[in-house]
Amino acid sequence: MKVNRLGLVGAGARGWGLAALATHDPDRARITAVADIVETRRTAFADHFSIPQSRCFETHQELLSECCDLDGIFVVTLPSSLADIACDCLEAGVPVYIEKPMALNIADAGRIVQAAERTGVRLQVGLNCRYSPFFVRLKEIAASGQLGRILSIEWKEALAPSHWAEYCRHPSYNRRAALGSWLQEKCSHDMDLLNWIAEARCVRVAAFGSRSHFNPRPDVPEHCSEQCPIEAECLFSARKLYADRAPDETGRTRQMPDLCVYHSGSDLVDHQTAMLEYANGITAGFSLLPLTHLQSRYVHICGSEATLRGCSVLNQLRVFPYLSGEEIVCDPGPATGGHGGADPNIVEAFLDWLDDPACRPKTTGAEGLEAMVVACGVDLAMHEHRVVELDELRAP
Repeated sequence: MKVNRLGLVGAGARGWGLAALATHDPDRARITAVADIVETRRTAFADHFSIPQSRCFETHQELLSECCDLDGIFVVTLPSSLADIACDCLEAGVPVYIEKPMALNIADAGRIVQAAERTGVRLQVGLNCRYSPFFVRLKEIAASGQLGRILSIEWKEALAPSHWAEYCRHPSYNRRAALGSWLQEKCSHDMDLLNWIAEARCVRVAAFGSRSHFNPRPDVPEHCSEQCPIEAECLFSARKLYADRAPDETGRTRQMPDLCVYHSGSDLVDHQTAMLEYANGITAGFSLLPLTHLQSRYVHICGSEATLRGCSVLNQLRVFPYLSGEEIVCDPGPATGGHGGADPNIVEAFLDWLDDPACRPKTTGAEGLEAMVVACGVDLAMHEHRVVELDELRAP
């Protein structure tokens, strides 16, 4: 087996983590080139992964021009820049692993998929939940016939206060202009999982949501401080959330603005609910919520023979057959690694594909684009207060 020579565009925390997983076995893969617009970030990355200075670049164009020996590349930047970078890599003949969401909008996502199809170069999208043992087990149950015919799905993603606070404060993630939408950024995973479980194309969506709670308050200052009258009981106090933050895998402590979550200027909705209908008759209800006591994805699938209930953070899956009324425990085994064990598995799948073009991963451009179509359709339905027929958004 050859040693795969990999490049990385975007040496932030996520890129660093993927690179570490890919190079766990140095006899299988090594990071040999990096591009990042922040000099200190790419220098720290290069030092850690022993990349010579001659293969460190500010832009992906420089990397592609100087490093024609790459077997694959990780593209891990903000959604607004993903499409141009991915298309350039594909046109250069380099297989691409691109983070989710794969673009800022459907048109750019389609451009990436078209580039992959035209060039015949491999494209994998980082919808890693399909590789999580929890969701793999859930999919197995749904596909086994144990539930009978699936009729409806209820799905919720609920965030802990600390997670929501970062969406309010982070300058790269608190505006629609940077993300496309909160649902697209946070829940392209969920749209993909619903598509995967339904085993059919989503045909229409409706949605409701708003930013109704996390708006400017005259009784609190714009920045967290001891002088804030609600600091003692505030769930989102920057002093409480970040003061003792441990360094990440890069050895650095991630800095976060001390903006008050109510004064952050974010235009993301703070709660959203969608209804989806699939071509095979399955209906789904999805909710994205900013606050919960236990951050998790919650699942309730009703079939003609049984119901399945699941909680991802507790790693619990239960089936309730209607005839017997007995609870059947179907929990997946323990998982290790980021995102519920998904990260090591999806990176392994990318390496497998580089080794053997016949080893198609679970999430290529087609799956990534379809997740984008559903997510963007949901957002459009919410903003235009109408049912959206998704064929409106799909390329002819």
